[in-house]
Amino acid sequence: MKSLKIKLPVGQAFFQAVLWLLVFCVAIEAFARTSTGRNFFQYESYGSSHPHFDPQVIRIKAREVQDGQIDCIILGDSQVLYGIDPTIVEQAYFDSTGNTIHCQNFGLGGLKPITAYPLAKLLIKNFHPAVILFGTDLFDYTAVQAGSDASIMSSPWVKYQLDDFSADGWLIENSNSYRSYLGADRYLLNGEENANHIEVNGHSLKFSEKTNMSQQEQVDYFDSLLDRPEITGEQLDGLHELLALNSAETKIVLFETPVDPIFFTLQKFAYNRKVYPDFRNMLENEAAHVNTDLWLTQESIQIPTDGWYDIVHFNKVGSEYFSRLLGEHLSGITFMR
Repeated sequence: MKSLKIKLPVGQAFFQAVLWLLVFCVAIEAFARTSTGRNFFQYESYGSSHPHFDPQVIRIKAREVQDGQIDCIILGDSQVLYGIDPTIVEQAYFDSTGNTIHCQNFGLGGLKPITAYPLAKLLIKNFHPAVILFGTDLFDYTAVQAGSDASIMSSPWVKYQLDDFSADGWLIENSNSYRSYLGADRYLLNGEENANHIEVNGHSLKFSEKTNMSQQEQVDYFDSLLDRPEITGEQLDGLHELLALNSAETKIVLFETPVDPIFFTLQKFAYNRKVYPDFRNMLENEAAHVNTDLWLTQESIQIPTDGWYDIVHFNKVGSEYFSRLLGEHLSGITFMR
């Protein structure tokens, strides 16, 4: 006697498999959104290969949860990342005005004006700061480091934030578990070496003392990054677009990140002495065009001689000194809070 066997149609079996997969994904996502899940997964990523981008996004989001509204974002390249301590900026601002302000460092190594513009759009969209302080110097307009810009803009999440839709971008924005998956993958490749030195306020303590490089080695290194003795139109356009974001809701303020005066005396950088007046005039014209504040520092302040990590970056001494001056300068600027 033959037994009765019921065979499910192929389509029905496929439907059940998809259903179970969906249930599994929902369960993982629900777990990833709990405090236990966040502790379990530990790492997350926003899809950028830039070594500082993920840590900075994670920290500014955590800071917003911890302290509420981020009033001030300090944007720039490694000079900002290593050189500006928001805690000191906040204290100097309070000492001068009696008002509390929350500032976050969003410095990224190698960031150039052409990429600072879309990044500022992203930060305004997500965090609505009252003011963005953009630190810049001549090196930003005459040096070649396109790799950093490309690695930032390659992030699907960045593109999604700038209205370039993709499934990856949507998942990174909306799925904790997907960000954790990307973070775990990145951790297995790179570890945490690029995140451990960045504080919750976005300031890096990595350049706290003085470099072991000789002066000649520093000259050779920075000379290798220089392109040509002129301000590039591409970066000038980026600055122009960045300043065009200046509005009543978010004020864009420019400040010059100074370099060690020895930078202009070394023979290999001699052309910078010739280009610098053009750079200064360019900043003045661009700031005047949008009626925003500009703080030129190279010739107006003197960093302590023991305040340099190398010929373009502050160490701890220089960072503390300049950050206080920046906070005092910010106290004289009018912006909505």
